[in-house]
Amino acid sequence: MIESKLYNYVEIASFQEAKNNNAWCGDAFFCIETDEYFICAISDGLGSGQLAHNASQLVISYIRENHHEPLVFLMDRCNELLLNKRGVVLSIVKVDFINKEIIYSNTGNINCIFYTTNGILTRTIPKRGFLCGRKSSFTTQCIPYDKGMRFVLFTDGIELPTSLHDVIAKEVPVSRVIDFVKERATLKEDDITFLVGDILD
Repeated sequence: MIESKLYNYVEIASFQEAKNNNAWCGDAFFCIETDEYFICAISDGLGSGQLAHNASQLVISYIRENHHEPLVFLMDRCNELLLNKRGVVLSIVKVDFINKEIIYSNTGNINCIFYTTNGILTRTIPKRGFLCGRKSSFTTQCIPYDKGMRFVLFTDGIELPTSLHDVIAKEVPVSRVIDFVKERATLKEDDITFLVGDILD
């Protein structure tokens, strides 16, 4: 399923597919914008099917209700919620409009890449592991942003060839990026979520 949305300060486009057209997608994501920030979270339940779906939806539902909290708090609380449940990997990106910075926290193998308007590519540093209720510590990474910066987040159902980065960095609108990724990226036999966003101000 392909979706796009224009907020006041951010424009996004995304697509999501369940493994083998399963009724249950183990990936979930959520985006919201306020006057002060934009938040995007992507969760990927371990494995696939209904249990993976339920775990991903659990953490995304919590973030939806509590997105005003600091990112480390959200990561901690989502981890606690998954005790004795299927684990997930999770990435959260917050675009802070007041301080003009991007704050990022994650655990696991969800990819997050930023593209500046002058062609500089920045990959975030992933934290190994996954959320499952075991005690863990979480941190944030912060990077400044300028108007026009682009970001992508995607689960491990996609492999991006190096040749696609130039297209992702320059192609407009963001919906066209989705088209190129679907045509040219390697789509694995897995749940797939890919999201691209532009910071408009």
